[in-house]
Amino acid sequence: MSVQQNGIVALRLENAGAADLEAGVATFGQVFAQGEVGNGSHLTASIGGVDVAVQMDVKTRWADGSVKQAVVSVARPDLQAGSSAEVVLNAAAGANQAAAVDMNSVLANHSFAVDLTGGSSPVHVDVLDVLRTALANGTADFWQQGELATQARVSVDLPGSQRLVFDVTAYKGGGMSVEAQFNNDAAMITDGGRASCNVQVTMDGHVAANESVSQGLYQNWHQSFDTGVDGGQGTGSPEAGWLNIHQDISHLADTGAVAQYDLSTPIPEADLAALGTAAAAAGTDTPLAVNGVTQYMPGTGGRADIGFTTETNTTWLITQDARAAAYALDQAETASSVPWNMWDAANGKWLSADDYPKLWTDPRGGTGAAGDANSGSLTQQSDGDTGWNLDSAHQPDLSYVPYLMTGERWMLDNLQAQAAWNVESVWTAQRGDDGMLVVQDNQVRGAAWSLRQIDEAAYASPDGSAEKAYFTEVSNANWSWLVSKIPEWTAQQGEAHGYLPGEYGAAGALPPWQQDYFASTAIAAASQGNADALTFLKWEANFLVGRFTHAAEGFAEHDGAAYLIANADATTGTPYTTWAEIGAQTVARGWSNGDGWEQSQGDYPQLALATLAGIARLTGSQEAVDAYNALVADGAPFTTQADYAQDPTFAIEAPGAAGSVTPVNTGSSTTPVTGAAAPATDPVTSTDPVAVTDPATADPVKEPATGTETGQTGTDQGDNTPASSAAGQDGLSIVLGAEAWQGNPVATVMVDGEVRFRGEVTATHASGGEAIDLGNYAAGSDHVVTVTYDNDAWGGTAEADRNLYVEDIVAGGIKTGSQGDLLNSGTLTFRVETPSTETAAAAPAETPTRTPTDTTAETPATTPVAAPTDAQASVPSVGEGDHVIRLGLSEDAFGGDAHFALELDGKQIIDSRAVTASHSMGDVEMLDILTSVDLSKGDHQLSVQFLDDHWGGSADQDRNLYVDSIRVDGTDLQHSAALTNNGDALFSI
Repeated sequence: MSVQQNGIVALRLENAGAADLEAGVATFGQVFAQGEVGNGSHLTASIGGVDVAVQMDVKTRWADGSVKQAVVSVARPDLQAGSSAEVVLNAAAGANQAAAVDMNSVLANHSFAVDLTGGSSPVHVDVLDVLRTALANGTADFWQQGELATQARVSVDLPGSQRLVFDVTAYKGGGMSVEAQFNNDAAMITDGGRASCNVQVTMDGHVAANESVSQGLYQNWHQSFDTGVDGGQGTGSPEAGWLNIHQDISHLADTGAVAQYDLSTPIPEADLAALGTAAAAAGTDTPLAVNGVTQYMPGTGGRADIGFTTETNTTWLITQDARAAAYALDQAETASSVPWNMWDAANGKWLSADDYPKLWTDPRGGTGAAGDANSGSLTQQSDGDTGWNLDSAHQPDLSYVPYLMTGERWMLDNLQAQAAWNVESVWTAQRGDDGMLVVQDNQVRGAAWSLRQIDEAAYASPDGSAEKAYFTEVSNANWSWLVSKIPEWTAQQGEAHGYLPGEYGAAGALPPWQQDYFASTAIAAASQGNADALTFLKWEANFLVGRFTHAAEGFAEHDGAAYLIANADATTGTPYTTWAEIGAQTVARGWSNGDGWEQSQGDYPQLALATLAGIARLTGSQEAVDAYNALVADGAPFTTQADYAQDPTFAIEAPGAAGSVTPVNTGSSTTPVTGAAAPATDPVTSTDPVAVTDPATADPVKEPATGTETGQTGTDQGDNTPASSAAGQDGLSIVLGAEAWQGNPVATVMVDGEVRFRGEVTATHASGGEAIDLGNYAAGSDHVVTVTYDNDAWGGTAEADRNLYVEDIVAGGIKTGSQGDLLNSGTLTFRVETPSTETAAAAPAETPTRTPTDTTAETPATTPVAAPTDAQASVPSVGEGDHVIRLGLSEDAFGGDAHFALELDGKQIIDSRAVTASHSMGDVEMLDILTSVDLSKGDHQLSVQFLDDHWGGSADQDRNLYVDSIRVDGTDLQHSAALTNNGDALFSI
């Protein structure tokens, strides 16, 4: 969107709904470039050349006093269905003299009450009466005060760990809205815990909500209520008038608030329609809804929730489409339910290292003491029934973009809560003397995403707030520490210096894509004026750019975007100090691309291009521009516009043309896809607290899509018979069944990373389900089919339970026998093969069953298969040259089953799988691994990684994993191990 003449920035108010939208107040977040709205100036607005009322509530300022970020409200005109109005903002000298909306006058015409029943005792809260008292005694916390809207916050502490938070807005014209948070987040107390109750909200004499909720400790949920047409993004509904606010994203990126996305990326209409279907699906607006966010965060594969921000947020930024916005806001709601919301009840803010420098939120820290600033752990842990398993190395960024776009305060709360957890979740021995470091001895990706959340909270928190001071302090501590390490790391790394040391799990290996993750955090911070971040980025550039420019010294250009490179001696850990050594060892270990791209079958080239573009923009490096252009010219995988359109997560604008690059003024004191193989996954080690912090498993690489058709949404599938095969192709379909309760289950089906179906499943499980066409694929080809269940619900009995069932997958008219039950929100993954023409002609009615696995990122030559339960059973028949590894596994269950990952010679076979056999009862479950790796030659390393240790303080409250036996081709190797903490058991086979 271009800025009109004499305007600072323009935006467009669109009615994306099916009916007219009456005039009202539109509110949104707005970031200004330095100097656009000077100190002492006020904002003006015009629509169609006519001045309209506008209100600006400033949240942050630049160093010169000009406005950086504000919540802006404008008087919006009537909008007919499908119409829009362009708003032009400008600055004028002097303060806005208009009188603010009188909240008491508006409240006098409304009522709003909350009743909680079903707990230990009923609770009734007259919210407006509480607010009137706060207004009278001066304790109301204002967020907006102006001629169009006045918003104030009040909180109500309940017995135990619950508290209610209400942001009440009174609008010009008499309307009212309430943003209500139902929190169970009080930390460092001795009572509370899981909260189960019925919640009824009454607004202006009518029941506005009636929910039955059971929320674990540190889980919150939010709901919006309003009396009319006033409000921000999404006001109204698609069926009626529906407000969509198109903002100037190019301007937003130029301020440094978000990445420089390529706004020309052509997102397919089918993908936007799928997001609209997802947003409209039953259950998305229920308390604690998952909304497509991966609950088991260590899990990998086609993770659309991991990246610089989520794929949905990126799509919203690029398209400004109402459907993308709606689903992004749904996922912002989900952020409330993740159990990382830890409110320090004693100090009235989120847990901080300032108040608890030794606190570690991990259960392995023991049990803390209430009121003890030196406490080493929480006084209470969340129970194991929330459905969430947290991991800082694979965490999604759900709240920052929605907050920037809307200015809604509850979203900022969620952003701050996540940032605070990122500090206290790191083991204290790694956090330094002040307890604030998240980048020391961490996985590089964990350091990247943790520091990203902290930086975003520091940037977004209002000036003068305790949160602004704290997160800025933590951010500065990390960036200054990184800069202080530059001389030491330069000496260690030699001419290839510039990579952040960290935990990778493979001896002597460095995944360059993790360096790109961290570079994205450095680029974001430097773009927002952090001088230390820019200094560190310039140091990193020696490696990040140099990995593509030292072919003459023996390091292949294509290896800069490989999955792994050899950066150190695998035995001693001594870094290689020349590009020649690194290149030679990368080749020797079989990790080199050479002149091809075999080791880059993932989003690794996309990440490298994003890094090069950022370095070029911030430093003016012509070398980075040249490396960027060479990478594109060489045809790096998944870097075409079509690839970015399929998944725009890393669609960053290309740098300027050669010879025209100049560094960007960052405001700091320092100058500034189709048909491809599935991506590989990364080897990772998770160890006890004596070494590193929280466990993580494998990289969140987006799986390249296969197939030629556009993804289907949850629309009418006709008779749902399997697709007929085109010449040389076979139809693929899936049969899904439902158990409905208070709505149908919602399924997302992906084939090779591409969404083929998204919608409600209505056919019952009892009837055998209904077939859904997934499209045609080349005969004789292998495919990964993932089924994600988003909206599980349970009312406490078998009859009150919503579930999803995979009844079968049909390939080329042949039933594969692929089955699985999703009794909780989660994902099942299947590998299926479309039969060759010869096979299809001679095939029986059904093929042998293929067992669903828990991984979408596969090693093609190594496959988990179903195994007999008898440990002495014969080895299943295998093809010539294949071998079978049989694992005997058992567990001590506590608060859930033990999960493990499996690697063979550093290549991941399973990223997460549960064990259910009871060790104490003498049970053992068998798992066969079919591999074409020649185990008869040489020494091979099998790694079993325990992912989710849990301890409740006693021997009978301890989750453990046991490797009871390992057989290779029927020979018992006499191997066993007990894993009582997260970590690896390594076996030579």
